[in-house]
Amino acid sequence: MKILNKNIKVTTQKSMDFIDLTEEAKEFVKLSQIKNGLLAIHSKHTTMAIRINESEKGIRYDIRELMKRLIPKGMYYRHNDLEVRTENLVCDKDASDCINGHSHCMHFLMGNSETIPVVDGNLTLGRWQRIFALELDCSRKREVEMLVMGE
Repeated sequence: MKILNKNIKVTTQKSMDFIDLTEEAKEFVKLSQIKNGLLAIHSKHTTMAIRINESEKGIRYDIRELMKRLIPKGMYYRHNDLEVRTENLVCDKDASDCINGHSHCMHFLMGNSETIPVVDGNLTLGRWQRIFALELDCSRKREVEMLVMGE
């Protein structure tokens, strides 16, 4: 069995930014020369999801609106309350990057990885399926890990 990995660095522009990684994933599988196996794509962040969906403006809009309704930014999140939060602090009480409880909650629902079968050297994505890294917080530098394994 052959196993290869690739780290992708991306800079997101804003919250709910969809970064299409499909072509990069296809090229990685092609270069690996693996004919049959699996491709795993994983976000290294707790506020960036990896999801498969259609690349269509209406769907992206609908997903953004759904997340706003389900997990509003303006609600009380204990994660944002720096008077009670004591863990994993890398900011001071005025730093806005700690006020992202809604981003973590969205991530919990959306997940941070996808696994796609590789058959005959190709990802088995459906006709309209695309692989997205989805920014759930604010503009940031991000890392996504891809790993392909098989024969």
